[in-house]
Amino acid sequence: MMDISLRNLKLVNVIVKEDSVTKAAEKLFLSQPALSHQLKKLEAEIGLKIFNRFNKKLILTETGKIIFNASEKLLPSINLLNAELEGIKRGEKKKIRLTTECYTCYHWLPKVVQKFKGEHPEINVEINIEATQDPIQFLNKGEIDMAIVSNKSATSIIHFEPLITDEMVVILSKENDLVDLDELSLSDLQNQNLILYDLPEEKNYVLTKILNNDLDKVKSIQKVQLTEAIIELVSANLGISVMARWAVTPFLQNKQLKLLPLKEKQGEREWFIASLNQVSKMEKQFIAQVKTNFAADDF
Repeated sequence: MMDISLRNLKLVNVIVKEDSVTKAAEKLFLSQPALSHQLKKLEAEIGLKIFNRFNKKLILTETGKIIFNASEKLLPSINLLNAELEGIKRGEKKKIRLTTECYTCYHWLPKVVQKFKGEHPEINVEINIEATQDPIQFLNKGEIDMAIVSNKSATSIIHFEPLITDEMVVILSKENDLVDLDELSLSDLQNQNLILYDLPEEKNYVLTKILNNDLDKVKSIQKVQLTEAIIELVSANLGISVMARWAVTPFLQNKQLKLLPLKEKQGEREWFIASLNQVSKMEKQFIAQVKTNFAADDF
């Protein structure tokens, strides 16, 4: 079985382009005898002549032409690959493949990406919506570079970079009995129908982190898929909801809605950037863009 290595492809390619064994040896940092030895060894290994010797010149055989043509196709790709890897090593990666664990984050994420690309047009940011269903799994498979998540996984191979802290607030109708309060405790919700996103329970932040999976803290729970539908139900005083302040802000033109904070910072939620490696310089710039936009409340 023949096995032409990249080193051999480069050897043939340089000899042809330099049109001189001496110059080729210099370019490959070899002595002329060492280059001639490698060439003879390659011809012996494949059992075919690559060059014909004529008046101290090397002329490509049919086999040699095939090898040279292949080197012209493959070596540029390998050089590009090496350059990209070196760029990543220096923190100069040109692409970010990104997702978030929460569909509602797509309310603000595209705006951040747009601003980032405006300042860094050479960087390509790809949002993988499919990966939202299980960002950590996509990260482990190498199908994305970063994931915006609100929970740290118990794994040592994933790095979690603190990103932002947002606030989960209670949304209620102005006709609700709780509307006159300045802030709410969980005990205030006992007689309320809580309307939440239709997510698996283990991925529902309100259930797992705020209610601590204690369904007795509310009268009942109703699950709805769309933010707009939740807003309409709350506006009609058919229940209350808990969601991020930035997620509900666009709907505040509805005069029937009021937002109330939870006592003792129970509504604070930490977000992280998850990645398999330490984030690169370019990825840190993207993180800074997210933080800047949140600090400016530009959502």
